[in-house]
Amino acid sequence: MAVRRKAPIYFAIVISFAFTIYFFVSPFLSSSSQDGIIPTINQNPDSVSTLASDIDACISSPTPDCDQEMLQIKKYCTDNKDQNYPVCSDVRVQEYVDNRGLERPTINTGG
Repeated sequence: MAVRRKAPIYFAIVISFAFTIYFFVSPFLSSSSQDGIIPTINQNPDSVSTLASDIDACISSPTPDCDQEMLQIKKYCTDNKDQNYPVCSDVRVQEYVDNRGLERPTINTGG
């Protein structure tokens, strides 16, 4: 009789163990074509499908987040000059950076 009372507990333990194993093993079993087992954090700007729409949104309503994104795009394009990315030839990025004054040197007013 004691085994019948403990059966649901054992069953719950087995199910939770199976989900735990699946959680840790499933990324390695996926059929995606990645360069390595662990995906890289840095993304190619062309792999993000919403990048052009992000630029459009930032041009229409600039925000501090847009400032950071545009500076990151510009830095990425500067670091990867030898590759041809469509976003790097978009003149709106440089115009945004210039219009917002994001690359101006800070002036020490001697306060």
